[in-house]
Amino acid sequence: MKIVIMAGGSGTRLWPLSRKQKPKQFQKLLGETTMLQESVDRLLEDFDIQDIYISTNEKYREEIITELPELPESNIILEPAKRDTAPAIGLASVLANASSDESIAFLTSDHYIQKKAEFRGLLKVADQFVSEHPEYIVTMGITPTAPETGYGYIKFDQETLGTYNGTPVRTVEAFVEKPNLEVAQRYLRDGSYLWNSGMFIVTKGTIMEQFSQQLPKTYDILTQIEAAKGTDQLQEVIATQYPEADKISIDFGIMEHMDTIAVIPADIGWSDVGSWAALKDIISDGSAKHSHIGNGEHLDLGSEGVLVHSEASKLIATIGLKDTVIVETDDILLVCDKNRSQDVKKVVELLESKELIDKL
Repeated sequence: MKIVIMAGGSGTRLWPLSRKQKPKQFQKLLGETTMLQESVDRLLEDFDIQDIYISTNEKYREEIITELPELPESNIILEPAKRDTAPAIGLASVLANASSDESIAFLTSDHYIQKKAEFRGLLKVADQFVSEHPEYIVTMGITPTAPETGYGYIKFDQETLGTYNGTPVRTVEAFVEKPNLEVAQRYLRDGSYLWNSGMFIVTKGTIMEQFSQQLPKTYDILTQIEAAKGTDQLQEVIATQYPEADKISIDFGIMEHMDTIAVIPADIGWSDVGSWAALKDIISDGSAKHSHIGNGEHLDLGSEGVLVHSEASKLIATIGLKDTVIVETDDILLVCDKNRSQDVKKVVELLESKELIDKL
């Protein structure tokens, strides 16, 4: 199995800490290592670093070399232009040294996974399943713990395609967009819905066959790139051809056209760390008490559910606040209701519309 960690995202909901020059996968949000470093470290007990690839934008190359000095530089797959997840996954598929019948796991670089051994075990289950059923793409669906409205869902039916080490692999009935609270509560009661983690496992041959059927223009570009592997022309072919690929997500470009999609229910202590509220929940383990990350000091009197982050050494004092996020960087101060932390993305969109590039 080859593993590709997708590390080109922008993490706008964690602005102003997560910025274009250093998005959240390169930030130390939960300890002494960055999210990307943790994404690699959790794999190394069972997988070789030589089989791990990082897919990202060209501008993050030096950051990845600095963070992952043990990773072969040839395992850094660089996109010369942003074309969404389908072309990025296609490029990684042809540049990773995988045989046609070998599985490739496409994982995330900025998610939290508490149960690391269980996660590695499920990757092995997926690898075994696709080796026996190569026509399938296997997704990893997270067992819901709350009626979450910020995640997409996967509905599975009761048909079990196989059981491996006690883990069932089920047929996907539908992918469902982010629901409102009432619908999310119904999903939780139903028991046949999982959170969509965005991680999946597929053989190289199958994903390339899907590109040929669903995105033929991108497939032609990918075959040109693959033909140039091992030659002096490879980088030139990537630079000139890749920007012409279809700009489309893997969900819309490939997944929604497939009937052979399976899902593994995963209870792995997962979060996409998709907002300041999500980060607060991880740090405090659901406690109503306040939490503090960063370099500065925090003094509090009588607050609940407060998250404070500061990059400066100054003291931040809070009094009687409830469910509040305070984030200070060198040039920006964010104060928001924790329950509206998903709206941080709208601030970023507003900054983009006003062309305030230095604040992004």
